[in-house]
Amino acid sequence: MTFQSITKYVGKNVTREQEYKNILNIFSYRRQHMSKGEEQFIKDYMSDFEPIKDNKGMIIAFKYDNHNPTAINNILWTSHIDTVHHSEPNKIFQEVYMDDMTKTAFVTEKCDCLGADDGAGVWLMLEMIKNNVEGTYMFFRGEEQGCIGSSAMAKEYEEYLKNFTHAIAFDRKGKTDVITYQRGECCSEEFGKAMADVLGMGYEPSDLGVYTDTAEFLHLIPECSNLSVGYQSQHTSTETQDLAFLIQLRDKLISVDWANTELPIVREPKHEDHWGWSANDMYGDNYYVDVERYAYMDKKDLIALVKSKTPEELAEMLQDCGHAICDVIYGV
Repeated sequence: MTFQSITKYVGKNVTREQEYKNILNIFSYRRQHMSKGEEQFIKDYMSDFEPIKDNKGMIIAFKYDNHNPTAINNILWTSHIDTVHHSEPNKIFQEVYMDDMTKTAFVTEKCDCLGADDGAGVWLMLEMIKNNVEGTYMFFRGEEQGCIGSSAMAKEYEEYLKNFTHAIAFDRKGKTDVITYQRGECCSEEFGKAMADVLGMGYEPSDLGVYTDTAEFLHLIPECSNLSVGYQSQHTSTETQDLAFLIQLRDKLISVDWANTELPIVREPKHEDHWGWSANDMYGDNYYVDVERYAYMDKKDLIALVKSKTPEELAEMLQDCGHAICDVIYGV
């Protein structure tokens, strides 16, 4: 299976079976940050988009700008390229399977993960771009290793990010969540309810968010959220993706006139009190995702993260991780 660039298959009829294959092809790349798999994926999928660099020249994201200045909203859509693959950093591809009856994607237990987190979000954004959906699109790097790309962008592109009214990630497990809380209140209840109403499909506001790229923009963009895209058991070999749901969500997203749909702008951009504490029901009701992020980080990346933080921030990170471990052990 090969991917044709966005410009090559715009306007062509794609069968449902080919759509399944296109999604599975994205999942077949082992996209650990800074790995050969990620490098190949960027070459195959991101070449049509503008690379965004930090002040050291490192590419932190790829951008596609389809914003119409006359639109009543200025939406930033986000997903992330990388996965938590870690066992074979030089291996580019993995075998991916689909249950023909349930249309569920999966891998064998020998694999680190499926990579629907966040290959599903990447596919959705590619489809939205193909269908000329209003907004600006950012494909971030390094989300699984501490939101490397988005945190750098928040520091170095503040004025640019302040232009957006909404930042919406496609990076949440399940099929119903419009996240209203990650690292603190990330969007207003008014926005959460309005977005759920626009999407339908059983979506509803949820305050059980964890931490994804849009959480880095809480002090810059009023309404920041994260939407469920249909994967389950992320970061494990038992990760699955409901492909039929993903396609249904795509159909909904491309049917909405986002330029003229009134979305509330209520929340005031501000730094939240908590560095990153949030409930997560991945393995239990109170598991903090950064414990897992740090466990999968390469030593050099972990050293770089430590060097980038102040002593106060490091102390807070350690305290939060300690709280999370206690929560798992003692079930508090």
